[in-house]
Order: sequence, then structure tokens, then C-alpha cells
Amino acid sequence: MSAIYDKYENMLDKIFKNLGLKSIHAEIYLFLVESGPNSAGNLSKKLGIPRSSLYGFLQELSQKEMVSQSQKSGIKIWQSTPPEKITDIINNQINRFEKIKDAYQNILPDMKNREKTDFIQPKFTYFEGRDGIRQMLKDVLLYRDISTEAFWPFKDMVDILGKEFLIENAIIKRAKQNIFARVIWPKEKSIDPKKNPFVGSGKEFKREIRIMSGGIDCSMGYWIYANKVMFISSKKESFGFILESKEAVQLMRAQFEILWKISKKMVVDEKYYKDFVKNNLK
Repeated sequence: MSAIYDKYENMLDKIFKNLGLKSIHAEIYLFLVESGPNSAGNLSKKLGIPRSSLYGFLQELSQKEMVSQSQKSGIKIWQSTPPEKITDIINNQINRFEKIKDAYQNILPDMKNREKTDFIQPKFTYFEGRDGIRQMLKDVLLYRDISTEAFWPFKDMVDILGKEFLIENAIIKRAKQNIFARVIWPKEKSIDPKKNPFVGSGKEFKREIRIMSGGIDCSMGYWIYANKVMFISSKKESFGFILESKEAVQLMRAQFEILWKISKKMVVDEKYYKDFVKNNLK
């Protein structure tokens, strides 16, 4: 086994396996990188691989364009392609999977419409602490191209989730995944948009914010999405849970619509958030 292979064994095993190959392919490839062109007979002797098996491995490496074959004095000679070629192979695989992902995203809405969900039992998942609650928020980002509703005591949400985390996930990533949000902020828990450029409504943010007056000092928030309702407490209690239930969604959405009608639309001058939009949402 080559010295190079010993040094990079774990890392290259993972890379080759993700490219549809095996550890033995990595061993052969790296031996050729280290030693230069070799005949199959010499490779078989040095690596202790039967020649009949070796030819199969070399052919598989050749199909991946990791090795090439030539002849010298009537003898077949194998040599590795430059190590940079591995980067090209990885990039090509990434591009293929991106195309597969895009194609799947195109048919996902139709698949969701066809999904039979009458048999699904309600599910309850409980979370504790800041890390647990942050994980809850990322559950929303498993979706895209959906409309959602949230009752969001923003000051308390910033306190428990952290401003940077909230901006990156509840605003930037959400908007980029085309998750539209209608959001109600209790007036007592709102923040000044003039001092916080990430506060804004409209097509760039994929969000509309309304302010609810009336002396409601509520620290717990909820977010309705897909067939789920997420509840998040304040930092003081630091817990949350996700309830997956059609009936719960219907109930909370009915309540939300009542509050939405009595809340006032937040209007923010574009000058306060245009740089944020330019740098993060374009």
C-alpha cells in the first residue's frame, strides 16, 4: 500500500465511495499517482491484486476518467490522470445532483397534492433550550413555495433565537425558498424598522407584517406552515414544540385570521431597508 494512500486513507475512501467507487479503486489510483505509469502485471504484483480482478478495477477507474491506458513495446500501460481531475469529477457530480434537485422541486407541489394524508396521525415533538428551538425553526426551511402565518412577539424571538440566527433563517433563507409569511407583531413586542434594516414587507422580503395593538403582552409565538404549528416560548421558559395536525392548523389559522383583520399594516420606507435587500435578498 502506498505512502500517499496511508496518509489520506480515510478522506479519500469517503470521496471515492461518494463517487460510486471502493477503497481498492483509491489504492490503485494513488499508487499510480505516486509511482507513475505501470503495466497491469506490475500493479498486480505491487498491490497484491489478482490480475483478473485488477483489470475490472482499472476499467471502472477508466470510465470515471481517473486513469488512462497507452501502449509501450506492445505492453498496456496504465497511468493516473492529474489529481485535479478529481475536482472536475466532483463538480460534475454536484451539477448532476443540482439538476436532479431542480427537477424534483418542479414536481414536488404536484406530488404533495397527490399525497394521501387522511391516515396520518397527529404528531407532537418537544424541544428545549436555544439549540432545540433553533432546530425547530429550521423545520420550516424543509419546505419551499408555501404560504405561512406567524404570531411573532419579535423582541422575545430575538432574545431566545439570537438576532443573527433569526435574520439568516427566518428572513434570508425563508425568502430565498419562496416561503411567504404573513406576520403579526404585538405592538409591545415590535422593533423600530428605522434602526433595524432587516425589517420590511413586500415582494423582496416575501412577507407582510401587521402590528396588533390593544395592550397584548404575549411572549409566546407560533408559526403555521404546511400541516404543522410551531409554538416557541420566551427565553425565560426556553421550550417549544411542533404539532403536526390538520385540525390544529385549522384552529390556529382561524384565530390568526381574526387577529389579522384587526391588526394594522406596518409601512416601512424603502430607504431603511434597501441596502439590506440589495446585499441579502437579490
